[in-house]
Amino acid sequence: MYPGLIFESLPWWIAAPLLQIGLLVFGMALDETYVNRATVLTGALALYTHSLIAGGVWMPVGLYLDIGLVIGAYGVYAYVVDAYVGNWFRIAAYFVYSPVAIMLVILLPDIIFPVALVVAGFVNLQLMDYFDPVEPYYFGPESVEAYEEAVAEADLAESRGESRQEPIDSSGEGVDHSTAGPTNETGDAFVEPGETDSNADRPGVEPTPAGGGRDERGILPEFMRRL
Repeated sequence: MYPGLIFESLPWWIAAPLLQIGLLVFGMALDETYVNRATVLTGALALYTHSLIAGGVWMPVGLYLDIGLVIGAYGVYAYVVDAYVGNWFRIAAYFVYSPVAIMLVILLPDIIFPVALVVAGFVNLQLMDYFDPVEPYYFGPESVEAYEEAVAEADLAESRGESRQEPIDSSGEGVDHSTAGPTNETGDAFVEPGETDSNADRPGVEPTPAGGGRDERGILPEFMRRL
């Protein structure tokens, strides 16, 4: 019988790590950073896959998994609406549910689960020092005020764009050309060199870069694009 799926055609000891690593990489690729708002959920899903394959996990690890799913669901919601998340989420995402933490919890025996989290926290601290001043994470706007300001600017830009749109008759009738500028020989509006159309599409409000003002976020943007 043909299994129909590539993963089902592989030995379980190959397919399981590939699936778990794929989930972790997918979480990082969503926001091109090592840790972001969606990484908690993808890490929890990778651990859930490990639990299914292993036939269960130690009770503290299961509780760790359940909390990760709840926090991860909140993080994905914040990711979708680009909302601000508090420091509690940032600490949990970077030190408790980071890809390093999830991988160590999966690889090490359940009985030393606390040791895995301590080691992961130390590794993440070293990563922060190594990549400084580039921050290996992006958790959305830096503050509630920054988030509300970005939303207000987006709403204002949208309202301006709608107010400047005028209905155009396909026959060309009913259009007021009294305020139109000079035209060329074909009747099209003439634009001086260097001038731009005020009705041109404007880019949307971008999220505030981590660290403030840098074009690139995190430590893996080029790697993720190539991947």
